[in-house]
Amino acid sequence: MSELRINVDGRECRGYAGQTVLDIARENGVDIPTLCHDDRVEVYGSCGVCVVEAEGSPKLLRSCSTMAGDGMIIRTDTHRVRASRKTALELLLSDHTGDCRPPCVLACPGQTDCQGYVGLIANGEYKEALKLVKEKIPFPASIGRVCPHPCETACRRELVEEPVSIAALKQFVGDLDVRGELYTVPCGADTGKRIAVVGGGPGGLTAAYFLRGYGHCVTVYDAMPQMGGMLRYGIPEYPLPKKLLNTEIEAIRGMGV
Repeated sequence: MSELRINVDGRECRGYAGQTVLDIARENGVDIPTLCHDDRVEVYGSCGVCVVEAEGSPKLLRSCSTMAGDGMIIRTDTHRVRASRKTALELLLSDHTGDCRPPCVLACPGQTDCQGYVGLIANGEYKEALKLVKEKIPFPASIGRVCPHPCETACRRELVEEPVSIAALKQFVGDLDVRGELYTVPCGADTGKRIAVVGGGPGGLTAAYFLRGYGHCVTVYDAMPQMGGMLRYGIPEYPLPKKLLNTEIEAIRGMGV
């Protein structure tokens, strides 16, 4: 196998005939970014992120599919290369449908970290799971009973057997919370600001919960005699016992709301 030499960013790199520019660069410790190059599959040069400039070539070359030639002079970090890589990334992201975030989280109206607290529960970390839920929802025991759980419709586990029972797990840690010492987000230092929240339903109470956590003085007003909104007046007793709802609401009152 004949040896050849190429120059990459002023550095002499040795390789062999039949190797790509990317292969030789990697073997000589030169990093060229790429998203699609995998030694286990045939190279098609599809992502376009690994482009480089070659002296004497009017166009940019994809280093993962360009065979190296003896004496080639390659530049990997010119303005033209960076602009091309930026364009390639923008095109890739324009119709990207990968799971950068879990589909369950994306489907949750409250944007709770479903994957996170399910994993914590699986490891027996119930208190940490509860804290994670309460970063978004202050009523896990109540909401866990009545949520239509779109997260489970989106759950990828369904492709294997059936969706994870995400709502029931949220209810599980919520029930542990209600039966023990109720956890609420820590309240920050008093800001001296006073805020009125009009509407004592789940949305208004959630706003009060987080505003109080920031250290504001919060008062909630509602037209009905008791707080809870649709959770109290729109949902029957059998799916959502009002004693349980009262306990979770009282925890917010206990924060000083």
